[in-house]
Amino acid sequence: MNRTHEQRLTALESEAFRNNTTRSPESTDEVALLRGAVNELSADLREHRQDTKEQFAAVNSRLDGIDQRLDRVDQRFDGLDQRLDAVDQRFDGLDQRLDRVDQRFDGLDQRLDRMDQRFDGMDQRFDGIDGVLREILTIVRPAADATVPAQVAGVAG
Repeated sequence: MNRTHEQRLTALESEAFRNNTTRSPESTDEVALLRGAVNELSADLREHRQDTKEQFAAVNSRLDGIDQRLDRVDQRFDGLDQRLDAVDQRFDGLDQRLDRVDQRFDGLDQRLDRMDQRFDGMDQRFDGIDGVLREILTIVRPAADATVPAQVAGVAG
């Protein structure tokens, strides 16, 4: 049979009381002394048991408070975790968009390289035309120097 500590203590006290009352009158003084000592020990034990119960109740109450605080902290962590998941999704979206922009810039870079090559070709052609024009000007300029003043005088006059 499973009995609590208090039930066992009460049973022992009852048995001790029965045993003390059935003794012979000669040992009455000794029994009375022992009964007094047992009663004092029982009272001390009850008081200690009550103090212990109160202490356990206080510890249990404090543990309940700690448990509630930990639950709130756990809920806060869950909220932070959800918020971080949302931020992570946004960063993934931004990363994908940046990858697409980077791909577009790669295409533009290639087109600009081709345009640069075309401009280099055009620049070389213009350098060639410039050289030809300079040669023509060296030939035409001495003849033009003589006719320009005569033409200017005819227009002015």
